[in-house]
Amino acid sequence: MTRHSYREGVEVGLSRSVAAVSVLFALNWVTVPLSGDRPSPGVLAVAVVFVALCLRLVVRGARVRLDGTDALAALAVAVVAHPVLALADGSPYVVIGQRCMLTAPAVLLATGFLPRTAGRWACLAALAAQLGTSWPADGPAAAVEGIWPPLATAVAGAVLAPLMRAAGDGADRSERRAAAARADAARAAARREAHRDFQGMLHDEVSAALRAIGQPGIAVDRVREAARGAVAAIASARAPGGEGGRTDLAALVRALAPAPGTGTSIVADGVTAVPYEVATATIGAAREALRNVADHARAEAVRICLTAREHRTGFVLSVTDDGAGFVREELRETSVGVRRSMMRRMEAVGGRAEVRSAPGRGTTVRLEWPAPADAERQRERAPDRSGRTDDGSASAGEAAADSAYQSARSVEADRPVEPARSVKAPRPVPVKVRHMNAAIGDVRRPLAAVCLPFLLVMGVIAVIHTRHVPGALWLTAWYAALAVITVALLLRARSGIGPAAALAACAFAVAGALGSFLVLPLAALADYTSWPIGAVTPLLTLLVIVRPAREAVAAMALEQAGLALLVLTGPPIAPTFGGTLALTLPALSAPALGVFMGMAIGRTVARLGAVTTRANAESAAALAGEAVRDAREALHRGRLADLGEEILPFLDATATGRRSPRDPEVRDTARLLGYAVRDEIHIPGVLDRPARDLLSAARTAGCVVTIQSDADDPHPPALLRLLLTTALGTGPTPRELVLSVTAAADTVDAALVVLPGDGRRASALREAVAGLSAVVEDAPESTWVEARVRTA
Repeated sequence: MTRHSYREGVEVGLSRSVAAVSVLFALNWVTVPLSGDRPSPGVLAVAVVFVALCLRLVVRGARVRLDGTDALAALAVAVVAHPVLALADGSPYVVIGQRCMLTAPAVLLATGFLPRTAGRWACLAALAAQLGTSWPADGPAAAVEGIWPPLATAVAGAVLAPLMRAAGDGADRSERRAAAARADAARAAARREAHRDFQGMLHDEVSAALRAIGQPGIAVDRVREAARGAVAAIASARAPGGEGGRTDLAALVRALAPAPGTGTSIVADGVTAVPYEVATATIGAAREALRNVADHARAEAVRICLTAREHRTGFVLSVTDDGAGFVREELRETSVGVRRSMMRRMEAVGGRAEVRSAPGRGTTVRLEWPAPADAERQRERAPDRSGRTDDGSASAGEAAADSAYQSARSVEADRPVEPARSVKAPRPVPVKVRHMNAAIGDVRRPLAAVCLPFLLVMGVIAVIHTRHVPGALWLTAWYAALAVITVALLLRARSGIGPAAALAACAFAVAGALGSFLVLPLAALADYTSWPIGAVTPLLTLLVIVRPAREAVAAMALEQAGLALLVLTGPPIAPTFGGTLALTLPALSAPALGVFMGMAIGRTVARLGAVTTRANAESAAALAGEAVRDAREALHRGRLADLGEEILPFLDATATGRRSPRDPEVRDTARLLGYAVRDEIHIPGVLDRPARDLLSAARTAGCVVTIQSDADDPHPPALLRLLLTTALGTGPTPRELVLSVTAAADTVDAALVVLPGDGRRASALREAVAGLSAVVEDAPESTWVEARVRTA
């Protein structure tokens, strides 16, 4: 399914905004024929044509999309309607507010849907039509005063429409960047998974072959068969193929080689084709289980059983032996065979591995894989590793990005753990405002373009209309305070306006607007004498954009309800109810136009900003996280390439008979190479050629080296390599060396124990870890180091 661009969403949002205000325009002009005063044919014709235009805008804006033809139609209506009204016998119920509404759709559509130059000329034509026809009839002052609402509307439209389109384009660019980052992350994850499969092959095939070569007493044919298998596994790992299809798992199970020296029975029923990746992982884990039987179990009989799960949703493969068994709780967390070759293989394809054993009662390895639908139900019940559930309800993208940025900053150094410092957190920016800032930059700039022209012109009107009204001087002071409050809130808009400030501002604005009729007559609703009603529009427009819309809507509804109550209980404004409605509706519509337009704009921009924020967070998290992991795994791949230069020729020579496994030198080389492979598996990416040479020399000299790790992921190499090279490169060769590595969410703990103790070695280790979070102790019996570094 093709996804529509966010730029197209902006066009739809602009169209629906115009459609919403067109409803109000139409309602205002519908009241003219219903006013009770028979209008002239010219006035009636203007009303019919304008209402028809508004209905066209409503239908097309809500169901299709507005374009330049609608702008030209609105311009034609405005240019023709104003002269018709001037020439016709005027109706007392066509007030200045309705004449402004003839111009408003033309300037809105011209600034929103025509090219910039054409839009400016169209705005000038519509404004000139109103100004030119009002000048002779109303006088210059009244004509100029009447032109300000459509002029301010044109200014706001000229600023907001390009900004919203730019926000849509920005959201599309962010989404494309995020998609590219996700694709790069998926490719990197695939490379990493393939690399880990190669590690598993090193353990399952290469390490096993080297152990067979280095262990005396094993038949030469069996040793060479193991070497040939290892060479073939390396070759297949370098040129993988066959992924993406389905494989007959039962046939592969029946072809499993039995554990040497045991009676093996195989039952494979009810399971046929499974995905290639699942079959490969399952067979690899089963081979490791059989290898453990041969190496450790001392079993006489092995049973391999493949059965379908309940309702045929996946399968269960079990490998059971009657050998010595062991205490399950004593299985080392660092057991690479169980953790990597069994558990990780199955987990990578959505399955799981379980080991059951008891001393004297044998061992059972259970490999289970659920069908995709069953696995999907399990995923729906639990959040993923980022904390996001499948419905995407958790807003974890930004937190993931922050964590990734921290990881990127710390990847090049093994930093010691530092105590957290108490810092006073700044007041959080509301989510809506944060999203708007992400979409259009500083949200105050477009808000200023929308609000300040209205505030300025309304101030002029306030001065003009209050100086001739007895007792109305306080309204000027009220408006001055309202303008200051609006500007102050506008300046705070980028960081968020608090609910208390918004509530207080709304209460002050509505109280002043309604209180103005203590000195103004209700008849003032028919002209600009009722300016306090519209004076609240900039404030409500500001709040509906940056605050929850319900607050500004509630304030507007309270003002409208108060005015309706005053009109219903006060002296009549017109002889008929229709006439009263026709005279008062334009004044009542002024705040509603600003609130409805602001609501549509605010929601559209906030939605686009949310897209931009989420996409940028995903992109940053993916890129930064992959950069961290790829940097370490690139080092690991280099180490494995070095190993391959030594191991592959050695195995090939053994497999082809050029080297005899009975040769003590060959067995010693196999043991040393086997140690190197296991070291690389335990602490990937740590050992370079000099470090491996030091370890080989120490082992050749009789040092027992044990390296343990509880995680598969690459560890910070600098510290671990430093500990090993310092311990083995200083003083006499130790009798025993143990390195244990434990990884947590954002730290790695390393413990090094060297037997016996040595003062020079301890001093060298202290100097090496100076500045890190580390402790070095020395005694005649041992030297030991404990160190902790941050990884994120």
